[in-house]
Amino acid sequence: MTFMSTKKSTTRARFLIAISLMVVSILSSVLISILSNQKGSYLIATRELTPGQQISVSDIEIVNVNVAALANTYLTADQNPVGSIVINRIPRRSLIANQSISTKTDLINSAELSLTVRAIDLPANIAAGDRISIYLLEDAEPGAFPSDPELVLSDIYLGIIERKNSNFGSEAAITIAIGRNEIADVLRATTYGRLVVVKLNG
Repeated sequence: MTFMSTKKSTTRARFLIAISLMVVSILSSVLISILSNQKGSYLIATRELTPGQQISVSDIEIVNVNVAALANTYLTADQNPVGSIVINRIPRRSLIANQSISTKTDLINSAELSLTVRAIDLPANIAAGDRISIYLLEDAEPGAFPSDPELVLSDIYLGIIERKNSNFGSEAAITIAIGRNEIADVLRATTYGRLVVVKLNG
């Protein structure tokens, strides 16, 4: 009788333990599901942001995304990146990674420069964020042999591009981020002839 009673107690205990483990497992699954579906407010780029550009208010937007997948990798809505300098390319409509921007003053030595180029001197399939080089084609004197193209800027990122038509022909406005010590040379080049934009692949 004692043996049977002990056996029943052991069976009942095992049953209760099994039920408890099952309940814990279900609760854990529910908790994980709740946590994984939690939404958080994060910042995304409203346009292509390239290295050297300074972030402005219009460059960012708040979106709600899954928190579990992001951890501390991206900027949240309560952070303010305005005035920061982009150090890694940030595609349009993508989240802004913490490591893609910096507020260090030694990196804020760049400037954004707008240039107007002829439409035929800009590749048709080029887009903001592409790597480019810019060459100068000097205006040749009548009867003179044209000079060789001169490299003005090498391997930089194209910031903003705006194609437009006018009564004087098609042209495009581009924005690039360059070092402040390069501004004078680039502007000087615009007075000598045409600027030709070359898209770099790879």
